[in-house]
Amino acid sequence: MLLLKKESIHYKLINWLVLLIIILGVFLRFFHYFTNRSLWLDEGYLVSSLLRFDYKELLNFPLDYQQKAPIGFLLAVKFFLTVFGDSQYTLRIVPLMSGIASIFLFIPVIRYFLNDWGRVISMTIICLSPAFIYHSVEIKQYSTELFCSILSLYIVLKFKNLDKRSDFFLLSFY
Repeated sequence: MLLLKKESIHYKLINWLVLLIIILGVFLRFFHYFTNRSLWLDEGYLVSSLLRFDYKELLNFPLDYQQKAPIGFLLAVKFFLTVFGDSQYTLRIVPLMSGIASIFLFIPVIRYFLNDWGRVISMTIICLSPAFIYHSVEIKQYSTELFCSILSLYIVLKFKNLDKRSDFFLLSFY
């Protein structure tokens, strides 16, 4: 009986620690988002295309200053610019949402692969790493790429036991 209580206290400690790390990671992302730092040069190059081009031009013409970004990222940022207007906050909303969503999508992935302390360490890295925090508020595609990578791994784990052809057909639309 004592062993079970110890384990339950251990699991509660791990869960509270992971929750604290997640809250701190989300807070740091919002803090840097609302700090509204100036644009770096490469961000400015990308923004010039986002502000000048319409949707069709984003799809058909090269970006200014030889910038490269995934089409989905460009269209998502352009959508928010169209809906909410031209501001640095609007420009940074897609990377911010991707960075925060990455944290929450990472939880089921690490539950599959890691033990308790491995989860704490991996959540600490993704939540508190200066690079991940910084790129979550940068007008570049890096946090969106992180989110898509974690999403791909999550989908593979979710559908790893598929055995029928129809299941694979449905998965192809994911």
